[in-house]
Amino acid sequence: MSAERKTLEQRIAMVIRLLASDKDGEIIAAVNALKRTLASAGTDLNGLAHGVENLGKGISNEERKKIWDTAVQHTENRLHGADEFIDSSGKPTWEAVALFCQRNKQRLETRHHQFIDDMASRTVWGHEPTEKQHKYLFALFLKLGGKII
Repeated sequence: MSAERKTLEQRIAMVIRLLASDKDGEIIAAVNALKRTLASAGTDLNGLAHGVENLGKGISNEERKKIWDTAVQHTENRLHGADEFIDSSGKPTWEAVALFCQRNKQRLETRHHQFIDDMASRTVWGHEPTEKQHKYLFALFLKLGGKII
């Protein structure tokens, strides 16, 4: 029989329930167990109190956008291996960059959308962008969190 590892929240809840004991020794042991559990998660009783105080409070739009952008970048990295955008010279291909930008254009101002769609449509026909278009495309790629190694 395999024992499932409990989440941090489940372990904290289990220890807090032990505080309901009517025996002083069990309560002291539960407090010490709670401190150890929190320490294993890199926090303490003050951190737990802070979390309880902020339950149900929303996060700022800036924090929400940062979390969203990080999640999108993480998802892109998982969907496309580390070498997805790289050609034999070690640089990303303009076609892969154009398609990446098109998939993520909603994260950019609308004034960039037409240019990105035009660059993505060129990948079908193999029409290379001009040097100026190439620089602009790669600047948008970097703005979206793309990496050039």
